[in-house]
Amino acid sequence: MSNEQDVFSKYGRTYGPGEAIFSEGEIGAEMFIIQSGKVRISKRTNDSEKTLVILEGGDFFGEMAVIDKGPRSASATALEETRCIVLNEEIFEQQMQNNARIVKKILKNMSARIRDANKQIENLLIKDTNRRVANAIMQLALKHGRTREGINLGSELSVEELAKMVGLGGEPEKVREVVDKLVHAHILGREADGSLVVVTLDNLEKFIHYLEMKEELGM
Repeated sequence: MSNEQDVFSKYGRTYGPGEAIFSEGEIGAEMFIIQSGKVRISKRTNDSEKTLVILEGGDFFGEMAVIDKGPRSASATALEETRCIVLNEEIFEQQMQNNARIVKKILKNMSARIRDANKQIENLLIKDTNRRVANAIMQLALKHGRTREGINLGSELSVEELAKMVGLGGEPEKVREVVDKLVHAHILGREADGSLVVVTLDNLEKFIHYLEMKEELGM
């Protein structure tokens, strides 16, 4: 048995597509490291649910509730079959005391999340739906790897998911209009599995800049 299999046999759990890993408001006693699969982190806002981020292999989540013993600040749901390493408070504290690399990675991760949260808050304050959606796509594109055809945002990013990210969960048709506009302009493309592809970051950036100028000029 390999070391990875040995670790999973001791601390691993498998979640099916759509299965809740934990819910917002629950008291947390464990953190999770994704071995494979994808997890959506979401939060309730008024009467809707907003997707904060989609995590994949190598990412971890749930550590804040273990650190401060408070309730979960968001919900975690498996988007596909997902394997996680689950660490309870005792094992987590052992790693924090004995593994400087883990401490550094957690601090970097928390810092990145704060930056991302600030960007999301700024984006939610934008009134123009076109610019809000385009900004969200730009932020996602910068996190994904480039392929020969462009930057694939992943098949799990549906229009409905994108709508939740930009605070329009109840109005996905508005987001679909913007996506269709970007596809028509050849800024976005669609793969056979329905995933969106940013064809060129330069053109997406130009589109965002155009919208900014348009708003500044009151057009």
